[in-house]
Amino acid sequence: MKARESAHRWLQERGISFVFGNPGSTELPFLLELEKASRYVLALHEGVVVAMAEGYAQASGKVAFVNLHAAPGLGNAVGALHTALKNRSPLLVTVGHQDRRHLFREPLLSGPLSEMARPVAKAVWEVHRSEDVPEALERAYHLALTPPRGPVVVVFPMDLWEEEAPPPRLKTVLPPGAPQGLEALANALSRTQNPALILGGGAQPPAARKAALRLAEALAAAVFSDPISPRHPFPTGHPLYRGVLPPVAAQLRNLLAPHDLVLVAGAPCFLLYPYTPGSPIPEGSHVVLLTDDPAEAARAEAHEVYLGDVAEGLRFLAETVRPSGRPWPSRPTEAPAPPPSGSQGLNPLYAAKCLAQALKDRFVVDEAISLSPPLRRTLRVDEGRYLHSTSGGLGFAPAAAVGAALAGEAAAAVVGDGAFLFAPQALYTAKAHGLDVAFIVLNNRGYRILQGFAEGLYPGQGQRVPGLFLDGVDFLLLAQAFGVPGWRADTPESLEEGLAHMGRGPFLLEIRLDPTPHRVF
Repeated sequence: MKARESAHRWLQERGISFVFGNPGSTELPFLLELEKASRYVLALHEGVVVAMAEGYAQASGKVAFVNLHAAPGLGNAVGALHTALKNRSPLLVTVGHQDRRHLFREPLLSGPLSEMARPVAKAVWEVHRSEDVPEALERAYHLALTPPRGPVVVVFPMDLWEEEAPPPRLKTVLPPGAPQGLEALANALSRTQNPALILGGGAQPPAARKAALRLAEALAAAVFSDPISPRHPFPTGHPLYRGVLPPVAAQLRNLLAPHDLVLVAGAPCFLLYPYTPGSPIPEGSHVVLLTDDPAEAARAEAHEVYLGDVAEGLRFLAETVRPSGRPWPSRPTEAPAPPPSGSQGLNPLYAAKCLAQALKDRFVVDEAISLSPPLRRTLRVDEGRYLHSTSGGLGFAPAAAVGAALAGEAAAAVVGDGAFLFAPQALYTAKAHGLDVAFIVLNNRGYRILQGFAEGLYPGQGQRVPGLFLDGVDFLLLAQAFGVPGWRADTPESLEEGLAHMGRGPFLLEIRLDPTPHRVF
């Protein structure tokens, strides 16, 4: 059989339902008759392709298959691949290369693909023989899934697909087991007086979530999401949940100071931004990290590190610790309801509270940027149906929400106006597939988080920084261009009516916010 036919059979036998891509000439030999094996999902920019695949991978727990076009397509996708690497998303990314017979002459579309991909991928290799095609795909599949998960890039020259290749041969790779030495940690947790549990994306798998819940309840431990957390593995409405930690060292020290033992599971210790002096770890608190990432283990600012499968480690601890018998602490009192409107639009805190209520039954992809902390404080998430970019890049949420919808979720992208304009092409794919995605555009007419940072760095001079203001974009017309209905809300009544319009099929809701800066962290 041809290498193309072997690859298509591999897709079928691996049960890969979708191939995410934007086609180019170097991909045509692979794409020929592809839809006999997998459904092709067209996106209109390679950054959108990768973010869409990542949303699917995170929502489904499966490997997502991506097909990129040569050097220009890979170049367009680099920022999104950086996000997938930071979010630990299992992606198998194929890149088409020029015909090998004239690569020496550096033809159009050729380039150093491996060198371009290496900084933003877990692993990269090029395939030079058609006989190696099925094994290359199988190897990339397992490596993408092996902890720590991440994108794996494989480069295929376009002429290779017409040559002969063997049929695929699948194999089973068993994950690593629980870390060594957890008995000592279980004893320490059993003796602790005021423990805290900090959970990150590595604790997202169902077995890890279940074990973390049992462990927290046995210890009556306060539970936090790690700073800039990509997921919320713990039910945010649970009495023990205390919210998302800020990525600021001084604030972390104050919040963690009451806790004599802090167990961080599946998260860095700690992701910080912006720079502030001092360690995030308070004196008197013993910090322990449970991770499946050797690099994270090596750089962690922790007293002890246990390296191995996070779910297995949490399960062992949940089964071994002695229940504390302490009563659960009461939840902090909620802040008073914010006023609905400001001087130039809806109060952002009021909008966040309304959105949290309206989106509680959806898979939420959060790229609200300056409004993200108050949204996360009020959003109720069960079963980990939340996703956030940990890379700091823009344009993630619209495409990732489309990917989550392809995984069977009713999805919502909550995104700032500036960030949405990085990826409006996601509207096309949502419309083409009739997906239930609500695109919530929070329009505060600029990059308000940057204005806040500018004022923090240069008090009284933030207005002198160029490029931070954005106005004059008609988001409803933009949605209409892609055939997606929309609604604009600038009063409490119109917001309530707009939220009521969300239903089956894609829908864009623009919420015009008072642009007055407010504190983010």
